[in-house]
Amino acid sequence: MPDDINFVAILVACLGTGGLGLFAREIADIVSKVRRGVSTRETNRRNDIIGQRDAALARAADQEKRADHEREKRIAWQEHAGRLTFQLRVNGVHPDPLPDGVEDTYNPRKQD
Repeated sequence: MPDDINFVAILVACLGTGGLGLFAREIADIVSKVRRGVSTRETNRRNDIIGQRDAALARAADQEKRADHEREKRIAWQEHAGRLTFQLRVNGVHPDPLPDGVEDTYNPRKQD
């Protein structure tokens, strides 16, 4: 072993390098945690938006189903009223005139 080797300098250099390595690893760990935190927030936000979209689509489907049901009921009542009107006319009873603003499809008024 040569006599001109300074063990103290080598020891200080090794400890310094190890300290820098540890410091760099800690910095990388902090950066990783920060990125995961941001990523987690973005993921949560995306999941919230997806949930809101799905809820809105479900509400729209429910409203469409309700509107279809109301339309079917309205058509059924119109058909029933038509049958009753027909029975009245067959039996010689003429229904009262329609209220203002309601179109009479049997006797439409001529537009001037």
